[in-house]
Amino acid sequence: MTDAAGRLTVVLDEVAERSRTMVGRYSAEMARALVATAPEGFEVAGISAKISESREARARALLPGLAELKQTAVSARELREAWLHTITTIPIHGFVHATSLLAPLVREPDPGDQVTVTVHGLQALSDRAERKQRWFDRALRRALARAHGIVVPSTAVAEDLALLADDECPVRVVHPAPSAALLAAASTPPARELPLPDEYVLALTQPNDRGQAERLVETIASPQMPDVRVVVAGPVEWGEARLAGLAVEAGLPAGRLVMLGDLSDADLAVAHRRALAHLHVAEHDALGLSLLDAAALGTATVHPATRSLEEIAGDASVSVPGDVHELAAALGRLLADDDARARIALHAQDRARAFTWEAAARQVWALHADL
Repeated sequence: MTDAAGRLTVVLDEVAERSRTMVGRYSAEMARALVATAPEGFEVAGISAKISESREARARALLPGLAELKQTAVSARELREAWLHTITTIPIHGFVHATSLLAPLVREPDPGDQVTVTVHGLQALSDRAERKQRWFDRALRRALARAHGIVVPSTAVAEDLALLADDECPVRVVHPAPSAALLAAASTPPARELPLPDEYVLALTQPNDRGQAERLVETIASPQMPDVRVVVAGPVEWGEARLAGLAVEAGLPAGRLVMLGDLSDADLAVAHRRALAHLHVAEHDALGLSLLDAAALGTATVHPATRSLEEIAGDASVSVPGDVHELAAALGRLLADDDARARIALHAQDRARAFTWEAAARQVWALHADL
């Protein structure tokens, strides 16, 4: 693989959006690491759906080492449908690594073409609307049938995929890592003073995931929830739904939620480090990026017990089986035990050091070499 000049084209999904998603953060971190670890004689290019000039500028700033950044002729929504039906206006040949299920897969690839696809989990990291559900299910089946290799974040996801796959598509477990951009920004003084309470729990929301916001409010409204303020970083609106409205409907007292909106990496790092704990309520998250970010910054996380998150966290978090009431009760027990919270936070930092994006990228390069 290192003997001849070549190119790896990385499919950038949701990168440089104003409100960052977990998929977008993963895509940017992996692409940056692939550039940094490219074997001698290889370059890394990027391809994305059609985006605005301002977003392109942000993408180029995020990924300065790309040899080229191409755009398709259509937007992301149209591109998802086009690639699902093998329609493309830009032929992509050679090695391709898709950082999600958005991938240019064909039934009969040309000689030398090789496409690997990333499956973050068997549930989409967004609201499961009927249209999105259909696309996700079809894209997953297509990846299992046509991809040359599949990257997954945990052995748990690999085992789940094995139950769905008829053919033996090579699957490589590549654990994600804490955000390198977030850790770099953590050493930079924030540009402003955040309106943070003296004591609080941190929770993150995601674009296109009203369901996660509803579950967060249900958790905070539980009778088992400790009397602590909750700082929310991330979007606060999903269509006509607003986090403030959901809180009022649930009967949360005024001031219980401190809604900061989308934060820069420097501000988010401050919010993590000052928090008593990180409350992660997403039931279908198999990727664990926010858990790893919190761990790297010394914040203990309370989260639903899933095989994938438990594998990524090791025993350096509070994994909770059960419903939102169990989640709230576990948070209460953690906040009542200062020694346990400090011990988990230190252990989490050690655990987070075991994962780097450079190591993850080298595994992707090795997968292409092995295929």
